[in-house]
Amino acid sequence: MSLSLYNLGWRLLRPCISPFLLFRALKGKEIPSRIGERFGRLSPAPPQKGAIWLHAVSVGETIGALSLIQNLYLVMPEAHFLITTNTTTAFKLIDKEIKANPEIPLSHAFQPLDHPDFVGRFLTNTEPSVAVFMESDFWPNLLSCTAKNGIPVIFASSQLSDTTFRRWQWFPEFARTIFPLVTLALVIDEKQAKLFNKLGVFDDRIDILGSLKSTTLMRPNPNFCKSLRGVIGYKKIFLAASTHQGEDKIVIDAAKRLDEKWITIIAPRHPERGKAIARAAENAPRRSLEKLPNPNSKIFVMDSMGEMASLFSLANIVFLGASLIPKGGHNPLEPASFGLPIITGPHVFKNRAEFGELRKMEIVFDLNAKHSKSGVELANLILKIDANTQKQRERNKHAKKHVEKAKERSLIAAKKIKGLIESCR
Repeated sequence: MSLSLYNLGWRLLRPCISPFLLFRALKGKEIPSRIGERFGRLSPAPPQKGAIWLHAVSVGETIGALSLIQNLYLVMPEAHFLITTNTTTAFKLIDKEIKANPEIPLSHAFQPLDHPDFVGRFLTNTEPSVAVFMESDFWPNLLSCTAKNGIPVIFASSQLSDTTFRRWQWFPEFARTIFPLVTLALVIDEKQAKLFNKLGVFDDRIDILGSLKSTTLMRPNPNFCKSLRGVIGYKKIFLAASTHQGEDKIVIDAAKRLDEKWITIIAPRHPERGKAIARAAENAPRRSLEKLPNPNSKIFVMDSMGEMASLFSLANIVFLGASLIPKGGHNPLEPASFGLPIITGPHVFKNRAEFGELRKMEIVFDLNAKHSKSGVELANLILKIDANTQKQRERNKHAKKHVEKAKERSLIAAKKIKGLIESCR
């Protein structure tokens, strides 16, 4: 496939785009008043032109982007920032952070669809000084049009799954029109450096830095923590964090196998799934209905946003979702920063390096892929970890130190980006 053929596809699809976005709005996946941003128009007040633009997709990439913005602001206090996202859940996180840190000049826009006209309109309206693409969301026009406008293109916390890499290899001509445009690629490990180099990023533009996913945005709510602990008393908490469809049934099965000393809290990645999860768990109480568990509850559904830090601060053991299904796993640095032992399934390709480091410290515990379809092994693993509490406390101290060191990467990345911007002036 060539870029011209790709753009022909977008032009043929043009009449279908508006109905498609309206359908998404009905499903709650778009904000109706801001649909124009998908066409490159800016609904709120336009951001300061010349801002540092960071592009994220959803919550995971946004956390990394916001951490990087905080460090860029430290080294470039005169800069303005624009962050684009694809999901409404990510927007809610950014909106909360903007209100919490009004001193940082930060604006948000939804990502324009990759139609060349929409991308061109977006770039005309924003005129960013530099573009930072987080992790692995590489849209051909968003990248190529940015570079053609003389805007330096940076990949940060960059990684590709094996499947995504193979897909790019199927279209080598397409890859060659995009990846050589990258000015700087801050990749997570040596394997990723080789993959990006094979796709066309020049070797001298690749820097191995590690994941920029951070925990600095995570703040427990003491009032909620006190209320929850007041209800459940001294029960131990098994937290299933950021679960996806296909994982909850296993967690519910495991919860039923734990005795009355335990309560299981399920916090789905997408809160709108809370109703279905509660129904599967015999109408378990839900946070979104402003309920708390009762003293006899086995399961509590935390279908809310922005409260994961509170749950991590209370939990004894955590299962990290997107790992029993091929989603790639979520960021293990978050629970590790609270000194939690982490249970994971086999699918962790999005955070392979971080899981590997924590596994060496015996902080990560793997569910056997062949036997992870029921809750038996999960329940047994929870009890096994709990039986070695003293030894686990010592290991968790090492995990916290690892996380503190990992947080420094965002500052290092910010300094590298600042140097690049200054060299381009």
